Amino acid sequence: MILTDYYMLERLPEFLKNRTPRFDCTASTGEYPPFEDLASKSRVKLFFCYFNGLPNSFSENARNKAERCITNTKNISSVFIPVLNKHWLGYGDVKGTQDALLFAFSWDYSRMEIFVARGHKNNQKRLFNLLYDNELMEDMDKLRNRAVNLVNSK
Repeated sequence: MILTDYYMLERLPEFLKNRTPRFDCTASTGEYPPFEDLASKSRVKLFFCYFNGLPNSFSENARNKAERCITNTKNISSVFIPVLNKHWLGYGDVKGTQDALLFAFSWDYSRMEIFVARGHKNNQKRLFNLLYDNELMEDMDKLRNRAVNLVNSK
């Protein structure tokens, strides 16, 4: 299995008024150390992130390529959305790791699924192509089925 971890994040009603969209983890496999570390530092002990535009601190090259970024006090990942007619699919990597991320958004961007491929930072574009071609559906479904619903378990 190429994909190793899964996080489902949603825009919760209590944070809809935030200027920057906040996504809170509602289900996950709960085993990815960088996200679990961020969760342990939050008041609610759950991973959350903001879906932002690109900050000025990004290099010009990154600003020209990335569409958005996800942050939580610091940058977590740039989000690249390379195909216009599949604007709900993207990829990135976790800053400071060798891990790739694949993103699947709902049509209205109220839900974000993050799939982690540990050790695949250098393969993120190829992984995106597999995602685009629906060749990762089996891995994705296995992770979704392993995920624990965090909203009802807390």
